[in-house]
Amino acid sequence: MARKKELSEEERKKELIRKLKKGPDLEKYLEGRKRTFVSYAQGARMYSMSYYTFIKFAKEAGANIHIKKNVVVDVGAIEAYIQKNGEGGPNSNEKKKSD
Repeated sequence: MARKKELSEEERKKELIRKLKKGPDLEKYLEGRKRTFVSYAQGARMYSMSYYTFIKFAKEAGANIHIKKNVVVDVGAIEAYIQKNGEGGPNSNEKKKSD
């Protein structure tokens, strides 16, 4: 009996360590919000840019939301930033200078 109890205690410790390594469940923090949130990797794929470029872009737009030790990006804030500051691609600045 003591052996079974010892094993189940060890299994519980291992399960706890697995959960801690996985990180917190962000869905419970973001549940009920009407905005869309993504990770840096998801946002970089969504906007077809490199990971670190997207991080700089999200910080510039002020779209980062820190939840404990994790960061999520508010897609609505990114879209508003694009609408406000960008009309085209990288060549749009050159057209403005030549006008």
